[in-house]
Amino acid sequence: MLKVNELCIRVDGQPVVSDLCFHVAAGERVCLLGPSGSGKSLTAGAILGLSPHSVHVDGSVCINGVEVADIRATRRPVQSRSGMVFQDTHSALNPLVSVGTQLREPFMRFHGLSRRAADEAVVTLLRGMQMAHVEEILKRSSAELSGGQRQRICMALALACKPALIVADEPTTALDVLTQNEVLKLLRECTGTADTPALLFISHDIGAACRLCERAVIIDEGRLVESNTLTHIIANPQHRFTRQLVRALHDSAPGRPPFAPDFDAREGLLCTA
Repeated sequence: MLKVNELCIRVDGQPVVSDLCFHVAAGERVCLLGPSGSGKSLTAGAILGLSPHSVHVDGSVCINGVEVADIRATRRPVQSRSGMVFQDTHSALNPLVSVGTQLREPFMRFHGLSRRAADEAVVTLLRGMQMAHVEEILKRSSAELSGGQRQRICMALALACKPALIVADEPTTALDVLTQNEVLKLLRECTGTADTPALLFISHDIGAACRLCERAVIIDEGRLVESNTLTHIIANPQHRFTRQLVRALHDSAPGRPPFAPDFDAREGLLCTA
């Protein structure tokens, strides 16, 4: 679904990402892990076609069989469309327009639905994401919602366009622990199957990656340093940064397994058994 090959990114002429290669298969959830300043968000921007003008991108980015490395997001063909979920929900949503109006737009523009049918589709989508009081929320602006509600709205916007791939760039960092678990649960339910988009989850949190993804690509200083299943990485970390991540994971939950293959529906929390 996504193939990144020899990706090189320069900012104002300075190399930031060098010769990065990885892939995400259809029906797969992969995490791109790295410390702050490692080039994770610049890589996300290159994949999404949202790089600033000061950023120069070389190499190949192929989404659903279409080469898109040099094509801006708004000009990409429908089959290579990617959904976007970012950390800063305030910037992702228009505070001057109700969230209902923003969610209705992709259903009308991309699916040709009437306004009434689009409104019904929006309500169905949000109820499927376990949001309460949907009709009331749709009337509000983004500034009137909590951080968790805004992130769900952003996820709904990404899903409404029926993308082949969703790129989630640090989507849980600004949220409290319980809301983080809810967002991870929704991402797990809404991606990574034959009928849902593939997911590239970008984070510095290996604990969140273990709860959501099967495989990780780890970068440091703009270069690929490790790539394997998370099971293998946790058991046998190779790179200095990876060993730091695994050590921090064990220190945060001594004696407990790091993986959470499913969620405890009774408690609504991640199950580590």
